[in-house]
Amino acid sequence: MDEIRELLQNLNQLSAEDLERLRGLIVAQFDAVDKEPTTPENVALLNELADAGEAVQAEGSEREAAQAQAEADKEAARQRIAAISGNGDEEPEAEAETAEEAEAEAETAEEPAAEAETAEEAAEPVTATGGRVRKLAARQPKPKGSPETGEDTQRTALVASGEARGFPAGTELDKEKLAYSMSAALEARRGQQPAGPRGSRGRDVIIASASWADQYPEERRLRNQDWLHNERVFRQTSREALTATGGICAPVNVDWSINMIADSARPLQGAFPANQVSRGGLIYRPDLDFSVADGAIGIWTEATDASPAGATKPIYTVSCPSTDTVYVEAVTSRLGFGNMQSRFDPETVAANTEAALAAYARTADNNLLNLLATACTQGVTTAPSTKLGATRDLGMAIIQAVAAFRNLHRAYEGVTLRAVFPTWVKDLLRIDLLRETAHQQGNDWNSLSVTDEQIVSLLEDWGVSPIFHLDGQSTSAPGLGSAVNQYFTSQSGSAAIETFPTECVWYLYYEGAVQYLDGGRLDLGIVRDSLLDATNDYECFVEVFETLAFRGFGGGAIQFVSALCANGGSAGTISTTGVCA
Repeated sequence: MDEIRELLQNLNQLSAEDLERLRGLIVAQFDAVDKEPTTPENVALLNELADAGEAVQAEGSEREAAQAQAEADKEAARQRIAAISGNGDEEPEAEAETAEEAEAEAETAEEPAAEAETAEEAAEPVTATGGRVRKLAARQPKPKGSPETGEDTQRTALVASGEARGFPAGTELDKEKLAYSMSAALEARRGQQPAGPRGSRGRDVIIASASWADQYPEERRLRNQDWLHNERVFRQTSREALTATGGICAPVNVDWSINMIADSARPLQGAFPANQVSRGGLIYRPDLDFSVADGAIGIWTEATDASPAGATKPIYTVSCPSTDTVYVEAVTSRLGFGNMQSRFDPETVAANTEAALAAYARTADNNLLNLLATACTQGVTTAPSTKLGATRDLGMAIIQAVAAFRNLHRAYEGVTLRAVFPTWVKDLLRIDLLRETAHQQGNDWNSLSVTDEQIVSLLEDWGVSPIFHLDGQSTSAPGLGSAVNQYFTSQSGSAAIETFPTECVWYLYYEGAVQYLDGGRLDLGIVRDSLLDATNDYECFVEVFETLAFRGFGGGAIQFVSALCANGGSAGTISTTGVCA
């Protein structure tokens, strides 16, 4: 799709071969997307490809028309110069008469109704040269009529559909045939059960349809996002010449495109192991921590064995484990559009569809984050008594948390520990490293230019596999009551630039403790019913069923709150006397 968009940006500069290749790419991409599920984003992509195909087709037609016009102009110029330079002595009268007869025959073939010509069209400028009358210029072609007047246009016709009764599909229907077909359809539905209450969707029966798009010649059609073509159309169809005056008198250019920069990615969803749940939920047994078996272990010494004195070996009686049940939750999305808006303003429809996808992604991923927080040991603080820079403070907190987790749960080195951070923490660490003075700049590490890969490498060296979520939780989220909002607020005018949150809330759990449950999606695509039809509207509706299942044991997931300050501090610039982890 990127190659198609790139070629479209230079459409009028493409060679004929590249234009044909672009046409093939568009058709192939359309077929591939058309086979995928019907979603708002796929529908928007299909419309984009259809617009692209029309633009390519129109570009080819324009080039053919331009070439034909150039040939016609060239021939007209030849005739004009011949009329000016010729004389009676150099050109025999027989040749002039033969040329005039050929031209008359051509005009007769092109315009069978010659008697319909007006007196103005019939009269042509002439001049006398050597006693002989000669034409100064070629006859101008008769202008195409306006669709409003009905000249040179086809009549829009109603055509029978496959469900029309009494007439084969494709038959042109007059009012009597249309009435008969509608009556037959109503008679066939008589006695059937109603589709449902008013506003519910019943089965639509399409009797006939009419298309007006192909009733206009190509030179009178306007195109989406092609102002050069539209300008030529308006110039060709204008009946009045513009009068030169001061200022800009002509209509200015119009750009109907609407940009939308938000991302609809869901990095948090993609980070959890996923399983499909076709029954709307899952009953499972949580993982087991080895500490539950502590009561089964004892030490039996030789002295005890020689004189037990009533001592016994400890025993842990294993009971049947309990089960947990979790149900999916629905994340919904509804968009309403007007039929006329959708037909004549596709840019607005596409931009708002993309905005809804981004808003959906934020709500859905934050909901997963809240579910993770609910399963965690919440609000564990890591703030040291003396703050170094954010990089060092966060690094110390992670290393300490990882060491404690592995020791407490006897986790071997092969167990991956996952850590979830807000994505802005990468930029906070960059600022901290930017401010530090205790770092040597080199080719392998430059604190003035720290990459995402280097930050990820730091976190991995500290013992975690990081996940970065794009959004931020609010203080109403589980466990954040004593912390601060995890997102930036809107920038105010004439005020200081917005600062980072003073605390970073992050999560630690072992791989496999949290599982994503996918209950599928209910995608109705375009929804129409009697109520929407009454107001000439329609809706796009999507509902996704999902949740998280915490499969881990108690303490297997922890929510940390770290106070961070990107001051670039280090042990060489800030006193750490008496400070211990």
